[in-house]
Amino acid sequence: MDNQLVKFAEICSGLTHYTVKTASREAIAKEILSNSDDRNATALLMALRTLHGIDALYWEPETIWLTLERENNIDLPVEARDKVQAAISILRNPAFFWDNLVFQRTVQSFNGELYDPETLQECHPGHMAWAVYEATLLRGMDPDSDARPEIDEDVQQYIAVCLKRAGYVYPPNQLRDVSDNLALLLPGAEETFISLVKKSWEQVDKGGLANRKFNEDPLNIQLAQLASCYLYVKEQAEKLATDVMWLEKENTNPSLV
Repeated sequence: MDNQLVKFAEICSGLTHYTVKTASREAIAKEILSNSDDRNATALLMALRTLHGIDALYWEPETIWLTLERENNIDLPVEARDKVQAAISILRNPAFFWDNLVFQRTVQSFNGELYDPETLQECHPGHMAWAVYEATLLRGMDPDSDARPEIDEDVQQYIAVCLKRAGYVYPPNQLRDVSDNLALLLPGAEETFISLVKKSWEQVDKGGLANRKFNEDPLNIQLAQLASCYLYVKEQAEKLATDVMWLEKENTNPSLV
């Protein structure tokens, strides 16, 4: 992680303080919600709280959308609404960590995918990794709760099945809790290979991943998949950090967001 991401992680526990409304923060919150495409759920939630306070977390969804439209002239698209609702759920009732259906829907919402209630869909490994990362950040905003509940066996098994079907033998960093579940889904003969992937990934220079080319042998295919997840989570975290850093400053120019 670069210095910006480290700084962002350090202020996460204080994000609630920075949602206090000021004239400059209100202007930037409106800018974020008015241009919600490709924004992360955390940024959208914090912008909503900045405009309407913590009470907004307890409103019915339709009340949120109508209030934003009538008082702020903001009409959130469906994808942004899903992100806001998913973020609120992480704070109020984090079934994300123990119900695989809620986990699936939250992963899709956090990554801007529309939910299909008619099918049980397999989530992309990078999308799951980001969702766990962002859910952990959101839990850190609540001073009255633990940062993150343990991921329940039901959700661990769902993640492991998705990883296996995607061709992974070793999980991305944010999904490391499911290592044992994933290993149980693989033939015993792969134990040595899993250990090799784990050791090799630990030795990879993460700073040079963006420009690194991987060969097409089995080991490098695994490393390339882990690298793809790592870079996706890093990209999302950088976008979120860009949106959130204004909270430390009273006079940030909204046009720079």
